[in-house]
Amino acid sequence: MIVLLGEQRRRLLPERLLGAPALVVEVISYSSKRTDRLQKRELYQGEGVAEYWIVDPALRRLERWTPGATAAEVFTDRLQWQPAPSAPPLEIELTAVFEEAWEGLTKPEG
Repeated sequence: MIVLLGEQRRRLLPERLLGAPALVVEVISYSSKRTDRLQKRELYQGEGVAEYWIVDPALRRLERWTPGATAAEVFTDRLQWQPAPSAPPLEIELTAVFEEAWEGLTKPEG
């Protein structure tokens, strides 16, 4: 998922996005861990993506990477994102999100 803010939306063309988005979110799986944590992270950091979130459902955590960072900020309970000082922060209760996701995966259909 990508998030574009304000004027960034004008850079989204039918064939591609010109420039970096404000946020990229990847939900990793066992088969994509290496690609998401290394190759995509380096690409997004190099392209100036303000924040790259790697959501690891198996570990129930979110890693937040920013340009130039050599280590991720790791969140397991709550995350706050404020892309601009004038914008109200988005608060995400990660514990609840992961609980709901796991509940949906383990609940029998019917």
